Amino acid sequence: MPPPNEERRKYQRVRLARPVVARVGAARVFLLEVSLSGVLVAHQGNIPPEGATGVVMFEWESIAVALECRITRNTLQKMARNATEKSVYHAAMEIIRASDVAMKTLRDMISEVVARALDEQKANARGIPAVAAQTFQTGKGSQFLRLEIINGVWRRTETTRPDQPMNGFTISAEEPPEHVALLCDTYAAADQESRKLIKLMAELSISKAEGIPTRRYSP
Repeated sequence: MPPPNEERRKYQRVRLARPVVARVGAARVFLLEVSLSGVLVAHQGNIPPEGATGVVMFEWESIAVALECRITRNTLQKMARNATEKSVYHAAMEIIRASDVAMKTLRDMISEVVARALDEQKANARGIPAVAAQTFQTGKGSQFLRLEIINGVWRRTETTRPDQPMNGFTISAEEPPEHVALLCDTYAAADQESRKLIKLMAELSISKAEGIPTRRYSP
């Protein structure tokens, strides 16, 4: 079934630490980046052209995933240097249809990638608090809390819009006050890369009714 309307907007992509082997039809490709609205794959010129559709198939944690996608951009990344080599292309593909199971698996995949990156950032950056629990409640309904840093001060706004602000994040309005305070402290102390990851995790948590599994990490 097609992703719901809120799923079709552009989400931030995450780059995979290791490319995942996938297929588009009979062609072998590699997943480089993933989001809830599309993927970026590397291939050798053997997939359909821009504007055409194809099914991206891969496995994550032994779960088969199939995403019907439209190829929105296909660019030459590395030209073949001789007759024995093949050129490498990068294709951006927009998800136009996927099952609920496929979307849930994709969400879990992104969540795990972001969680691992947050752990690495926390381990490497002194600016993140020693006890930096990141807890994200599942977004139930359409009530959200938008938190933005304006001139060094947090501004809190209750809203029905799930979009993420430039300097802050939007989470479920059901998030307990103590968790909100901890998230704000962690975000304020984090570097730009960590802030991007925190925002993406918040985005995932309210992207659909089932959100993501509650995520809490400790040193």
